[in-house]
Amino acid sequence: MLAVIAAAAAALLAPAAGTAAKKGKKDPTVTVMTRNLYLGADLGPAIGAPDLESAINGAGEIINDVDASDFPARAKLLAAESAKAKPDLLGLQEVALWKDQTPSDLGAPPLGVGEPATHVRYDFLKLLQKQLRKRGADYSVAALTKEFSAELPADTDDSNATGEPIFGADMDGSLTMRDAILVRKGGKVRISKPDGGNFEARYEPVVGGITIPVDRGWESVEARVKGTKRTKGAKFRFVNTHLEAFGDPAIREAQARELFARGGPLKTRKQVVFLGDINSGGKKDRVGPPWTTAGDEGAYNALVKDFGMTNLGARHTCCYPDVFESAIGDYRFDHTVDHVMVKPRVRQLDAYVTGNDPSVSGPGGVVASDHGGLVTRLRIGGR
Repeated sequence: MLAVIAAAAAALLAPAAGTAAKKGKKDPTVTVMTRNLYLGADLGPAIGAPDLESAINGAGEIINDVDASDFPARAKLLAAESAKAKPDLLGLQEVALWKDQTPSDLGAPPLGVGEPATHVRYDFLKLLQKQLRKRGADYSVAALTKEFSAELPADTDDSNATGEPIFGADMDGSLTMRDAILVRKGGKVRISKPDGGNFEARYEPVVGGITIPVDRGWESVEARVKGTKRTKGAKFRFVNTHLEAFGDPAIREAQARELFARGGPLKTRKQVVFLGDINSGGKKDRVGPPWTTAGDEGAYNALVKDFGMTNLGARHTCCYPDVFESAIGDYRFDHTVDHVMVKPRVRQLDAYVTGNDPSVSGPGGVVASDHGGLVTRLRIGGR
């Protein structure tokens, strides 16, 4: 009789023990990283040009700076950072695609009259992926958004006596800006439903008398972490963006608001992990005079104060004056525009900045980017 009672008690306790074991499972950890690659030059000489000839001279200066900033060398430094950090998901900004055409046919419309350049000078995405694979860190493109694209004749030798006869253009230079989400192959995160779009609010400078729309955008994926014997499963939406860097700060604030407006990628009841270069920050990020333009905090406040996102990550991430200045010396990042945010709040296990040591450099003193990378390890609530 006692044996029967003991067996019955064991049967009753078994489900409870199983339930306790299930409750004892931990939420999974996910590592994310945001990295602004730096497009290779300041576009100011062309964007701020008062006339066409100045714009062509400015384009030549930009092309020369892109060459000097040496992305093939920088890609090795960037890949080393990512390979060491091993992010499950990597949000990239300023993933530039540079093309050229020689001789110049005065550029492609709307700034020029010729045919679009087709020769690839630098494809930042392919160059970075190649260097990642060399380090055993294979990442595939989960989502990519095409943004600002323009082509200009370029006077690279600053002489009207050479090249195209009117303004001395030696070549045509084309820039297409892109942002992207990369996912680690063979990693714990599986993605689906890639999405993306451009903002309605945008900067529209006048270049050589012609108004040029500067498109910016965002991309997102639905991410899933499969449960194991020790961890629960989890699902979340991962969003990457690059808000406007130029013009009135109200533009980037309006773009931030588009992210959580109806139909925006942040407008969801799902767990959201959001990151990118928002060119904005709060009081602790030292944004505003004397560091940046008054009003730059608008986009940050819209996301954190108005929409209720929680800002995570580490400080500071910005910015070296030039990536190819070997005299960076003791200069250090002093403000933050790159962020990792979540909604609802999740537990942050670790966060650190990469690329903030100028002594880690390539040929000629070139550093990985003008920004630092931001790596954050999170414990995502089980689903």
